[in-house]
Amino acid sequence: MTQRQVVFALLALQLIGTILLVIGQAIRNINDIIVPLGIATTLIIIGVLWAYWRGWEQAGIVDIIIVTIAVGIGTPDMLVRPYQGLIVLVPMALAQILGGPRWILISMFGVLAILTVRAGPEAGYMTAYTGDLRTIAIFAFIVLSMALSRIIADTAIRGANANAQRAEEARARADAQAKTLEEQTQVLQEQNRRQQQLLDLVAQLETPAIMLAEGVLLAPVVGPIDDRRAEAFVGRLLEVASAQHAQLVVIDIAGASNVDERAASLLGRAVQALRLIGCRVAISGISADLARTLVASGVSFDGIPTVRTPREALEGYRSVG
Repeated sequence: MTQRQVVFALLALQLIGTILLVIGQAIRNINDIIVPLGIATTLIIIGVLWAYWRGWEQAGIVDIIIVTIAVGIGTPDMLVRPYQGLIVLVPMALAQILGGPRWILISMFGVLAILTVRAGPEAGYMTAYTGDLRTIAIFAFIVLSMALSRIIADTAIRGANANAQRAEEARARADAQAKTLEEQTQVLQEQNRRQQQLLDLVAQLETPAIMLAEGVLLAPVVGPIDDRRAEAFVGRLLEVASAQHAQLVVIDIAGASNVDERAASLLGRAVQALRLIGCRVAISGISADLARTLVASGVSFDGIPTVRTPREALEGYRSVG
């Protein structure tokens, strides 16, 4: 039951109670001030009910003001001062706080039953107290209003609990997702670390350096030559040539797959770097097919000694030495 439905029910109950009060008082004394006041209040409540149905949320506040004025004006003189009769509402007030709508009604009927027994079999409590229908209607309206207010409170509490549960579930899902992302991040970091190790290993395998003889270093090039491989190639050669105190470095390109103008420029950089640390450089492995390709592409290794095989470079080094 939504809060809007509860407000509709409360306004409808109030309208019915007001109509019953007007009818009961008209039967007793049609000239009483309560009759015209009740009729006016009934019409106003109808207007409030219609306004709330059209979506005017402030209709409830207007209803409270109207009922407050009507009760203040229409309460009979004999009930203005003797407040002791209000004690019968105490059990229902406690039931509203400690129990629920069902216990409010149980408390109401229980009090009525006990007071009826105390009044004796000739008359019920309400008839013995006032002798008219007004007190019964007022009493029932107050108690049912308590029940409806408790329904509103219970509905709000259930909604709040449901929202809290959904928020807790959302937080748990977020924590689980964060944990999963953290685990995935750790896995990716580990994979990246292993991949980098593999790349470093591949780089070392891509640019091997073999000692042919004392002072002679062989560096075969296998596969395509690009910027990354050329940089690794130069760095590896410089490191090994410096550590081994190489006098001659033979770069064998028999296994290279893309010796073009760009590749020749990269190899030229390697030669210049090696010469700067005092190494002589020779290029071997240029086959007939590769020579035709280089000539057709306009690629040349000017200023760089070329030999057919690393053995020929080694023999030339020994003959010069």
